[in-house]
Amino acid sequence: MTSTIPAPIPAIEWEVPLVNPSPSGLYTATSWTEVTGPSRFLGEGVRFRSHNYGGENAFGVWDAEWCVDPDGQLKTGERPGFLDPFAPITVWAYDECDLTAPSQAEVRERAIQNMRLQEQTAVERELAERLLIDGIPGHIGALTLTDAVAHLEQLLAETNTVGFIHASAGLAAYAAKSSLVQRSGSVLKSPMGHTWVFGGGYVKGLTALSGGEPVLVATSPTYGWRDAVEVRESLDFQRNRFVVVAERSVVIGYEHCVGAATVIEGTTP
Repeated sequence: MTSTIPAPIPAIEWEVPLVNPSPSGLYTATSWTEVTGPSRFLGEGVRFRSHNYGGENAFGVWDAEWCVDPDGQLKTGERPGFLDPFAPITVWAYDECDLTAPSQAEVRERAIQNMRLQEQTAVERELAERLLIDGIPGHIGALTLTDAVAHLEQLLAETNTVGFIHASAGLAAYAAKSSLVQRSGSVLKSPMGHTWVFGGGYVKGLTALSGGEPVLVATSPTYGWRDAVEVRESLDFQRNRFVVVAERSVVIGYEHCVGAATVIEGTTP
């Protein structure tokens, strides 16, 4: 006499609802131009013609002891140069499965959702490299988080403008604990009213090359250009595969990088 063990009831499958990207980070802070025609920024990128920074080299105060002109009282000055162009970044997302109609719909949905959730962090990681390069001339190191913010706010105050402070999302809790974050609606502000840009891509992107300590970078506000997401499909009958690639190109840049500060590891409160 033989006995059989009843098979367990199979697990049910439940489709998790699609979530929206985080409302914080670089994309929310950036002023966007949505490109609907030809993407002219795909060549060399975008060059920012500065009008708001560098004026200290073409300005003076008569008879002020702290503002001594080596040429005497001659009114002269220099127009500031421009930063190098900001190159385009092309991001893509991929998925594939079999050729059945339900599978094709799922592949499209997955590729588009991968793009929605991964795009901002990847672009932040790319922009972080440029932030570190531009921040080198005004960089200072070995500071506590509070001292680093104070240093950058001082530099921004000297420009008489309101800017952005780019930082790893891992520093947000420390900044809040030190009363360095104030909420203005959905925007996080520094004590002097500058916008915090806490990015997931900055976690690994904004770190000092020497020891991996977090780096804060202050810039003017960011502007961006992006075209619509293109969804391309392909049928691979030999492999019984339906393939989808979603992609688009993005440029994000700023008029001026004010300075940077490295936070000493272990000194964040």
